[in-house]
Amino acid sequence: MSSSSNPKEAKAFDAERLDDLARRYGSILKRYFARRNVPSDLCDDLVQDVFTRLAGRAGKNDIENAEGYLMQTASSVWNDHWRKIKRRREDENVEFDEFVHSPEGISVQRVIESREAIQMALDALNELPVKTRQIYLMCRLDGAKRKDVAKKLGLTVSSIDKHLMTATKHIGLTLGSSK
Repeated sequence: MSSSSNPKEAKAFDAERLDDLARRYGSILKRYFARRNVPSDLCDDLVQDVFTRLAGRAGKNDIENAEGYLMQTASSVWNDHWRKIKRRREDENVEFDEFVHSPEGISVQRVIESREAIQMALDALNELPVKTRQIYLMCRLDGAKRKDVAKKLGLTVSSIDKHLMTATKHIGLTLGSSK
């Protein structure tokens, strides 16, 4: 039986069909990723990943709506990329700055000022009521969600917000008054 007489075979993702989809949807997919603040050069890689995944499905199952499947695959590629960033904390990496990171850029005065600032922040934290300090550290240092902290401590999220505002204001005023 020829492939043109079998509708299932006609829907398989052969090279010609992938090329056609890439021409028609490549720029749409690139914009999809760009709207999610992905750098331009990485957008191209993610678009390529979408089509690689699509090619990997060739002959496995027929897909009625290739365009819909393409966008669903793009969403999966984006979610995988986002999980990878979070797992590696790539969004928190800092570019190397020779002045800031080299030993020559660190003066004795700068080290002393940094130690004083840290001590002032610790003193400000220690001046807070125990529960406010605990909430502040759980949310800001440990990265816990306010909802989870509220549940753990038997408080409302609104109460957690008030403790966080109190702590932030106190620490800001303490550090701001030192200048």
